[in-house]
Formats: sequence, structure tokens, C-alpha cells
Amino acid sequence: MIKSNPLAVVLVTVLFLCALASSLFSLNWYLGVKELESIEYQARSLSRISAAMQSLANEAVDYGRRNPAIDPVLLQFDLKPRQAGTPAAVQPPLKPAR
Repeated sequence: MIKSNPLAVVLVTVLFLCALASSLFSLNWYLGVKELESIEYQARSLSRISAAMQSLANEAVDYGRRNPAIDPVLLQFDLKPRQAGTPAAVQPPLKPAR
């Protein structure tokens, strides 16, 4: 018969726990990298969208210099500074109370 060695049992248990902890840390790292990649992708998307919107706004302001009919839209989105007499917002007429 083979006698069980308590030191061997302890060492195998420690080895198992170290392997388990290493696996959990690796999984945590892997999931963190995946989340970071997702956030970086979203940041690049938002950057591209922001650049496209800024380009569109610049083109609209440039077009507004040649055609003042677009001024209400430019003023609505604060793309053009307001003149001294220009109201901040156009209010619809109020309905009379009955």
C-alpha cells in the first residue's frame, strides 16, 4: 500500500489554486482588453461623426455667406452669431384662452 504524503497533497492543492487564480486573472485581462477595444472603436466612430458634422456646419456657414436664406437654420443651431436685433428664439403665436 502507498501511504498518502501530506506535503504532496498540500503542494498539489497550492498548484491547483495558483492555476485557478492564473486562469481567472487571464480571463479578467482578456475581457478588459475586449472592452477597451470596443470603447476605442466607439471613440473613433464618434470622432469621425464629429469631424463630418463640423465639416457640414462649416459648409453651411460658407453657403450662408452667399445665400442668406439659410440664416434662420444657422441661427437655430447656433452656427452663426446673432445680430443685436435678432431674437434668441422664435416663439409660435399663443392661442387665446377660452
